[in-house]
Amino acid sequence: MKRHVNRACSRLRRAAVAGLLSAAVFAAGVSTARAEKPAIDFRPPDIQPAKVCAQRKSDDMLKLQWSSWDGERLPPGIEYRDLDTELARLRNIDANQYFDTIKKAYNLRAKVDPYYNRTAYLLDMISLYVKAERFADLRETGFVAELEATGPAASAATVNFLGDLYLEGRAVPQNEQRGLQRKLQAAYNGNPNAVLDLAERTAMGQSVAGWDMPPKLAFTLGFSSLLGNLDSGICERVRRIARAFETGEVIAQDHALAEEWYRFAAELGDPEAAWKAARYQLSGDGLAQDDTLLMRYLTQAYEAGIVPARLAMGSLYEQGRLLTQDPVAAMRIYDALAADGSQDGLIAAIRLQEREGIDTEEDEQEYRERLVKLARFPDAPGWPFSRLGTMLQDEYGVFAQENARENLFQEAANRDDPEGKLQLGRLYLQRGDEADRQKAIALFEDLVAEDGKSLAIDDLRNALLCRAPDGPEADRWAPWQTLDPDNLPELPDHIKAEDLAKPEIADALARLQAAALGGSGQAAGRLTTILSDLKPAQFQNIVAHWRAMMTASAGGEASVLQAAHAAAPDDASRSAVFDALKALADGGDPYAKTALAEIYLADVPADEVIDDETLEKATALIEAVGGSVKGSSLWRLDDAYRAAGKKEFQPSDAMMTEIATVGDFEAMLFAAARSADEETAAFYYERALSIMPCDLNALARKARYALDAGRPDDALNALDAALALSPEQAWQQVKLADIYLALGSIDDRKEAYDLYVAAFRQGYEPAAWRLLDWFSSGDGPFYDEALHEEVLLHQLRNAGPAELYSVVTKLGGAPQRVSDNVLAKFDLKDAYRGAAIAGEPVAMRELSKLLMQDGSTPDEATKWLTGAATAGDPEAMLMLAQSYAFGLGVEPSAEKARQWLQAAASAGDETAVTLLSIMRVQ
Repeated sequence: MKRHVNRACSRLRRAAVAGLLSAAVFAAGVSTARAEKPAIDFRPPDIQPAKVCAQRKSDDMLKLQWSSWDGERLPPGIEYRDLDTELARLRNIDANQYFDTIKKAYNLRAKVDPYYNRTAYLLDMISLYVKAERFADLRETGFVAELEATGPAASAATVNFLGDLYLEGRAVPQNEQRGLQRKLQAAYNGNPNAVLDLAERTAMGQSVAGWDMPPKLAFTLGFSSLLGNLDSGICERVRRIARAFETGEVIAQDHALAEEWYRFAAELGDPEAAWKAARYQLSGDGLAQDDTLLMRYLTQAYEAGIVPARLAMGSLYEQGRLLTQDPVAAMRIYDALAADGSQDGLIAAIRLQEREGIDTEEDEQEYRERLVKLARFPDAPGWPFSRLGTMLQDEYGVFAQENARENLFQEAANRDDPEGKLQLGRLYLQRGDEADRQKAIALFEDLVAEDGKSLAIDDLRNALLCRAPDGPEADRWAPWQTLDPDNLPELPDHIKAEDLAKPEIADALARLQAAALGGSGQAAGRLTTILSDLKPAQFQNIVAHWRAMMTASAGGEASVLQAAHAAAPDDASRSAVFDALKALADGGDPYAKTALAEIYLADVPADEVIDDETLEKATALIEAVGGSVKGSSLWRLDDAYRAAGKKEFQPSDAMMTEIATVGDFEAMLFAAARSADEETAAFYYERALSIMPCDLNALARKARYALDAGRPDDALNALDAALALSPEQAWQQVKLADIYLALGSIDDRKEAYDLYVAAFRQGYEPAAWRLLDWFSSGDGPFYDEALHEEVLLHQLRNAGPAELYSVVTKLGGAPQRVSDNVLAKFDLKDAYRGAAIAGEPVAMRELSKLLMQDGSTPDEATKWLTGAATAGDPEAMLMLAQSYAFGLGVEPSAEKARQWLQAAASAGDETAVTLLSIMRVQ
């Protein structure tokens, strides 16, 4: 069979040589103009291939045999005819590492192998020196000059080899003229590589004196001649043909033909070609994909140890494509690659572990070890250093292991890793030294301008406005201000489908989605709220999608579930989300515990006080998280304690110690406020300032704390920084007004009032509530009756069913003239009727009251009152009990009166509880 195939290939070669010689006869010395790349239809021969290229041993076995070779006799089982393949493979693995071994083997062969002539020896030795890039040593040997001296006796392949040396100009001084002369000589003598090299030059428009064969003919004849005999070197020659079709650099690109030639070489036993054929099936590249061919050639390349094929097989196990999904099997492949020294295998193992989750201490240790191994590679990327530095930070906090973290982040930054630059800049800024602040500014500016890392704009703002020792550097900040996301419009609380077409809404949603896809749990939670509001029927799918997207983001899943709890379209969905969040918390997730505590604290009606049981649950969750709990949650818990008439919340000593190490800005301030002495308070306060974000929320918190702590200058500094932020958005104006209000002087109150009004004019709802609270306080110097009336009407007309009663409560506290004017312009009964029809119990109750007052038929008033009571409104239950007791609009019924009174008492109505107690005593 092999003899038959050799004859077929030999006929092709002879035909090509004859054609080439004929073409040389009519060469006329005319330059070839650059034309369109020739389209070549050259296909593999229709023969039964033999496995002539199959590797008989693995690279590991090859290295093992030759690493222990004594240099005196060939390793067991190896004959001299095997050396061409063996030593070429060893040279390609690492020519420098095995240089001496390969050199000794060639020297031994030259002594004892009668068929190994001097020319073959020179070609092998020169190739070894070139592959090892030992050009100076090569020149000292005189091997090239000796090979050149062979003269007319040199074979076409030898002449072509010399031509390559002169054209490349590394082993010998570059001499293009001499190199092309050798190429022409070799081509006319039938060397296919020389023919193809000249065809490539002329196809690209280069004129070669003495060569006028049309590129299409030259490529066809060159490819035909290149096949040659069916020997162990045929696959390398076939790969050259395939690459020409694949790259399309000098002939018309044809992926179908490239894939066909790779498959031909694969059938000859070439694992590299098998991988290339499999890669075509993986990517498609315009070809009809065939899964059977994919697995056939991928398996061939995988079993031969081809690294990209092993990575691809691991990826198939990860994805569950064509193979049963098995991340464990994928990890085994990646770990084996890593053990072989593959950087790509190690990276794949790290990525897989990140996707699968790092849940236990053992997982974390294994992850750390992989990162350390990756960082040891001389050309390692920067991100493993960043990850290691962040892990140290997570474990010890931002006030410990500073030198170790700086070294890691510096190494990451040196390798141009954006995260490393960001963390290094933050470390510099935290130190508080002016020189370090300037280094931080340089890093942040580079990140924003060069790397496009938008997150760094917050840090740059911090460095220029909040950390500048002599006050905000507003002029230096001005060029960057337009990039500040805080200056972009916020999304409204409720978005309708028709709003999506508005450019400002679309832009804001796009930014929010980009932040969520970048790993922001807060952004993912906001998107969950918006999408659930727009498509309540898809609520479960929306929550499931964003939960899955956030599994690799710390706290992301908890953020999504917390937002989903508030956005749930019905009680069943809300309960399911609560259970999922609780399961996450029970599993030890600190972010889920914090989110659960905040839900307990938020699920208290505005006009009620949190009960002891709920407060205890929230407290237990926050204490379980410890010092890493969100500081805002500590302040919220403290507010709940005060509202319930209890003492302020005091963290335990252990929790205070943890806050000092891992607490965030607001947690540090809380610890400062709860410290037993001024020295300890100052310690927490200084640490808080060193990690303080530069935004209006943080500045407002700082100003309030500073005033309470007797630091008025610091409060004024916070105001200066807030003003430097140039707040123009309504939400920013409200935050700035809050700071002014905390300062307390008449002038400050005037500034606050004007900002609230400006924000209200922009349609920002919280500003309207701030103004209603302001007007309720009776602040005479800034009271505006017309504005009070305007704000009340605005809120009434825009209130949803659940919000209407809260606005009416504010109306009840307004001056009589304002109240009368508002009610003359707003039909309260009609508004309550609409809310009642929408199913709002409080609206049903209030509508019932209005109907009773204006003399409407008792039946309608009773209908709405019964609806409110049935829906669980305690006050409506009590009113209905009284109606049955006294026969007001219903038939008197002592039994029903007692039932509804009992229901009202069970629902927490204090009047009902008192009446029921009196009845029992009587």
